Order: sequence, then structure tokens, then C-alpha cells
Amino acid sequence: MSSKPFNGLALVNRVDTWPYYQQDPARYKAWIRGYYYVMIEGYSKPFGYMHESILRGLNLSPNWEVSSEQRLLIMVRANTFEERTQVMRDMLSRAVKEGAPTSPRKFYNEALRVVSSKGKHVLDMDRSGLDPFGCVSFSAHLIGFVKDGNDTKYWVPTRSAKKPTVPNKLHSTVAGVIRSAEQPVDCMVRKIAAEASIPKEYTMANLTACGTISYQMSITSAGEPGCQHIVSYLYEMEFGKDTVPRPGSDEVETFTLMTLDDVKVALMEGEFVANRAMVWLAYFIRHGVVTPENEPDFIEICQRLHRKHDLFIVEG
Repeated sequence: MSSKPFNGLALVNRVDTWPYYQQDPARYKAWIRGYYYVMIEGYSKPFGYMHESILRGLNLSPNWEVSSEQRLLIMVRANTFEERTQVMRDMLSRAVKEGAPTSPRKFYNEALRVVSSKGKHVLDMDRSGLDPFGCVSFSAHLIGFVKDGNDTKYWVPTRSAKKPTVPNKLHSTVAGVIRSAEQPVDCMVRKIAAEASIPKEYTMANLTACGTISYQMSITSAGEPGCQHIVSYLYEMEFGKDTVPRPGSDEVETFTLMTLDDVKVALMEGEFVANRAMVWLAYFIRHGVVTPENEPDFIEICQRLHRKHDLFIVEG
């Protein structure tokens, strides 16, 4: 067993690392000077925050303008959904080919939606753009469990050793980024079949939706300075004793049944991908594992599991 007592706020503090403007405006202004606001001509609010080290590594076409004084990166002369999507695709595919140190390492050919502050779907962006552009991303996560008498055990995957980011780390049972034309439940069904070899029919009959979480990280998925605005749709599913997940892709090395205490210890020891702790914390709160009575920072944890992604420009 770990010598570290379970501490939910410590787990949140590892993940939700972007400063809060309301708490310390001066600190926030100093922090944001390391970033450029990602803008699209015709829209008044940013779509994301790009760290200056990433911008320096990009070879921009005439469809992008940079204002170093105002710290703006602006997509210009792209007035339709199709034009904006093509400008973004061209830039990302070129960045991957050129291989600058801060460029995306892979072009996925997997389109994700980019939305305005009012929720308008303004373009599709390849998944490779999430880290550099710091736009809001949408994902779906499953906690899969097995009932064993009065006990509950959890199917926990180990990421493949070949993964370019956080290999060999533990995870939520199944997770995936939601594609542009996809509903969250469709993403979940697709990923459960691909990663855990569970038939669609079983998933549809047993899957339960459990709300969302949202938070903001100040690093890329590779741990470099950046920005991640994350919204995750949460699901649970009971696995029958004869329904055993098996790796169906190169994403997962193995699935292991873990007890609640096993999971809590592994979270504190840093054995999980850091931000998957947010998924597990939400589960613990839903099921009375973490309560106001046993967690003195219960209110702050709940608030920071539901951060509002209000992207804005700070003057001065």
C-alpha cells in the first residue's frame, strides 16, 4: 500500500494547472504573455491559446497573420467553413512534414470540431492540432466495473509501451476523442469495440451516461508548455463476469482487474495518466467514495472538475 493518504485536491492540482484570472489578475497577465491568442477573422473571441514556443516552430502561409505586440495569431481570408477547414488542414499537414521540434508529431486524418464562444461549429481540425492550438477538445471516457458480491472491481488498461506519449501508464477503462460528426455515445461505442473488443450490442444495452467534467492544463500531451481545454463526457458500464475486455488495437497493452484501494493507491503514486485522475474523481464523488465528510476540500474539487472554458483576451 502507498504511504501517501488519498488526497483528491492534490490530484486536481497536478492537472488543472492553468491559473485563474479572477484569483490573481496580475499573475494571470504575466502568465498569458507566454501565449498567443488564436483568432479567426470575423470572430471577436479567441478559439485557443498557443504557446510562443510552438508558434516559433510553425511555417505559416499567407492565410495567417501574427501580431507580436497584441500577441495574436489570426486566420484570415477564409470566410466559409470549407475554407477555414482547408487552411487549418494545410497548416497542420505541412507542420508534420517539416517536423519542427514543437510541431505536431503525427497527422491523424481524424477531424474534430472547433466551436466559437457561442457554440457555432466554424471548422474541422485534424486531431494533430489540439496541442498546438489549445482549442476546446471533446472526449468520452468509460469506467468499466465488475460486481463481485458486495465488492466492485474495475477494468483498468495499461497503455501500450509503443505509445509516443505517457507509455505504460494506467488509464480510464476506455477513452477517445469525439470526432466532428460524432455524438459522444457513438464515440464511446466505437472506442469500446476497438480498444476492448466488446460488441456494440452489449455496450448499447449496458452503457450509462454520467455527465461531464472540464478542466484546463498548461502543458501539451507530451508535457511541453502549451494549453489543453478539455471537456470529457463520462460513462459507466457493468461488465458481466463472462464479459472480459481484450486489447483490440495497439492502444492498450493489457486490461487488469483492480480493487478500489488498488486504484486509489495507483492514482496517488502517479501510475495513471495524470488527467485521468479527474475521471476517477468524478466517479468517486458520484458513488460516495469521496464525500464532504471525508474530503475537506470537497467543494473546491467539485468546482475544478467543472471549469468553464471562457476564452478571452486580457488587456495590459
